[in-house]
Amino acid sequence: METQTETKTMSQKKPKNYDDLYPGRFLKAGNFNGQKVTLTIKDYDLETLEGENGEKKAKAIIHFEETPRSLVACKTNGLCLKAMFGADLTQWVGKKVFLFPAEWNGEPAIRIWGSPEIANDIDVEIKLPRRKPFRMMMRKTIGQQPKPTHDPAAGEVSPENEPKTVAQ
Repeated sequence: METQTETKTMSQKKPKNYDDLYPGRFLKAGNFNGQKVTLTIKDYDLETLEGENGEKKAKAIIHFEETPRSLVACKTNGLCLKAMFGADLTQWVGKKVFLFPAEWNGEPAIRIWGSPEIANDIDVEIKLPRRKPFRMMMRKTIGQQPKPTHDPAAGEVSPENEPKTVAQ
C-alpha cells in the first residue's frame, strides 16, 4: 500500500514592506507602514547584541503588551523615555508610548512621539557623543490620538495619522 505525501502551504498575510519579508524579534521602522502606533511597555532588559560591524554592545530592549516584537532602544529613545517616565525603569512598565517611523543618518529608524501618561509636552535635549546636541518634543497625547500639530481653524491639514496598534 503506497502512501501519498501531501504538501500543505500556509497562507500568510502578504507583506507590504521589505521589513515584513524577514520578520524577527525586533520592531523595524517599516513594520509601522508610515503610521504612528501606541504600545504599552510590558518589560525591559539589557542584552548584548552584535552590530553589523561585528562589534558587541549592551543595548536596552523594551518589550510591549501588544506585540511579541521588542524595540532595541537607541540612546535617543532611552533619553526620551527617561524624560517622560523618570530614571527608575520599573516606573516605565505599564506606560503607553506612541512610536513612529523616522530617519536617522538616511536610514529608517523608530522614534518616540510622546505619551498620554505625561502631564504636558516635554522638550528633551539629546546629547550624543561626537554629535551636535538636538532637541525632541515629547508630546502629551490625548487618548489614542496625538495632540494636533496643526491649526484646523486656519484650514491646515495634519500630515499625522491616527496611531494604530502594531500587528503581530
